[in-house]
Amino acid sequence: MRAPAALEAVVPRAAALVARARSWLDGRSGRERRLLALAAAAVVVILGLTIVDAVLDDLAGLRARVAARERDLAAIRVLAARLEQEPAPQASDPAAGDSLLTRLERAATTVVSRDRIASMTPTDAAHVALDVHDASLRETVALVHALEQATPPLHVVRLGLRRHADDPARLGANIEVSGGAAP
Repeated sequence: MRAPAALEAVVPRAAALVARARSWLDGRSGRERRLLALAAAAVVVILGLTIVDAVLDDLAGLRARVAARERDLAAIRVLAARLEQEPAPQASDPAAGDSLLTRLERAATTVVSRDRIASMTPTDAAHVALDVHDASLRETVALVHALEQATPPLHVVRLGLRRHADDPARLGANIEVSGGAAP
């Protein structure tokens, strides 16, 4: 089997370089050769120690990462066991002190879909403005009724209705709701 042409060109150059280095080394005294051998050995030892140190640092880093992952896994297992032991949380009770915004959302989504609720904006601590788009008159009346029948009741403080120019059967409603006593 024949070596590639590039390799054939490199081999004579390498042989010539080795021959020149050997002739240069032969021209040195015994003391200089021992000193060069000692320097070469020192370079090899330092290079070996540097490589070993880098490998040991990488292993220490990997061990630290594995230990951290094992601690995380142990914590997750503890939390999973705690979740399995605890009973499921009960559904929130509207009378248990939910915020006005939460009670309004719960009551409004029973009548109109979420995509029709454009916004729910607190106007102050006791009032929330609800904007509903593309609702029929029947849905708007049902929404006002659902708000008043919620537990505890949500009182309508202000009601504004707008008809759509292109579809008079659809309304835009702006409803301001209070969670406190009836006005």
